Amino acid sequence: MLTFRLDGRPHPVPGSWDELTPAQFFAAAPHLASDSVAARLAVLRAWCPRLRDKEVRRLTPDQLWDLCTMVSWAWTKELDTKGITEFTHRGRTYRLPEPNLLDAVAIEYAMASVFFHQFANPQRPQPLALDQLVATLCRPVRADFKKVREDPLWDGQTRERYNGKLAEGRAQELLDAPLGVKIVVLHHFLGAQRFIHRAYKDLFKKVEPPTGPAAPPKPRGDGTEMLQLLADVAERGLYGTYDQVAHTALHTVLFNLAKQARHRREAERQ
Repeated sequence: MLTFRLDGRPHPVPGSWDELTPAQFFAAAPHLASDSVAARLAVLRAWCPRLRDKEVRRLTPDQLWDLCTMVSWAWTKELDTKGITEFTHRGRTYRLPEPNLLDAVAIEYAMASVFFHQFANPQRPQPLALDQLVATLCRPVRADFKKVREDPLWDGQTRERYNGKLAEGRAQELLDAPLGVKIVVLHHFLGAQRFIHRAYKDLFKKVEPPTGPAAPPKPRGDGTEMLQLLADVAERGLYGTYDQVAHTALHTVLFNLAKQARHRREAERQ
């Protein structure tokens, strides 16, 4: 934690993502898309609520720049959302998936990919798709969690089972959720997506992770690649019906598909 003083009053400033509270994370997120003095000052104000306007106005340009430099790390360090586990909106608490979607099922990653492509489409961006992405990944704790966590056969899923119709309705409820919350969930997904593309490079084309929390990359295609993969797996009967495939652990499906892709390429080279 860093500290600066104005008029004898100390103001602590987080020096890394893991020093932020969820409230500070959500407050800063809308300002991280581009780096500027105005954006840095907005983040500084979000993290230092006792900082008064009259104190800022008295600063010289050099002094203001020195203060803003204290938060410059937020644009150079990859945004780390692992400390954010849930948020509450309209009386409903939504739990985020584990980092890298370790507790996700295949269909929620597939649908989140579709919604991300719709939201970030450079020609026809669809703002509602961001709410749909959030509603897809973030769900209340399952009603039977206290009971099921004692079961030796528990699959480790704490969020309620993904349901497309429920997610569609909740996306409407999330329309007026704070923008910072939506951006944090978006980066939670993008971080997982980068991990997945690196971990299963035999299945996906290589993607270079950005150096900081920049604006979402402009995607190509329509994001249905994962849905097509699930349909192919269901046709081969590897995990049962399409519904069974869709609700199979994401990393189980990806690991096996990547292994098959690697073996196929090795066979072709021989």
